[in-house]
Amino acid sequence: PIKSSAASDVYKRQQINGQKYIYVRIACPVEVSVKYNGETLNSSDNELNTRTSFGTLTFEETNSSVSTSEYDSQNELSDEKSDKVKILRLKEGDDYDVKIEGTGRGRMDYSIGFMDENGEYTDFRKFKNIRITGSTEIDTVANVSDHTVLNVDEDGDGKYDVVYRAAANSNGEIVDLSLIHISEPTRLRCIS
Repeated sequence: PIKSSAASDVYKRQQINGQKYIYVRIACPVEVSVKYNGETLNSSDNELNTRTSFGTLTFEETNSSVSTSEYDSQNELSDEKSDKVKILRLKEGDDYDVKIEGTGRGRMDYSIGFMDENGEYTDFRKFKNIRITGSTEIDTVANVSDHTVLNVDEDGDGKYDVVYRAAANSNGEIVDLSLIHISEPTRLRCIS
């Protein structure tokens, strides 16, 4: 499923000593943090941390002169690092809380990939063209499961406005929240 040979080489090296990794790609304009067992991966300049015992965070340059929509052309990014693609590689086997925070106006693509028994990334779930503002907050869990869910708080008021869900090898779709009954105030963590 990987197109470029350089990227393919990177992915093939990810299964080391039988350890499988979850691959997460988050494209602009956001900062990301992953917390697990007292450690944090973080892309923001003031808390930058790219290596932990559970995984790594790397950055990939983007061609910011190419705009995929009129909304993207109005980017108001807070810094250059926010415009870089964030790549997470997380050891498979645990649940990782991923927090994504908007840094300006634009669109975000989020992809998560899972390895098969041969160490190849064969299950990709993609969430495309999610509108981002400086107030947007997104919560998700990176883990091996039947579905991946992105909980989106569009205006930073602490309530999820949109929930996206994707199954194996599919694109994320909006979940109809009117079908969910919650008996007491709570934030949604996972919809199975």
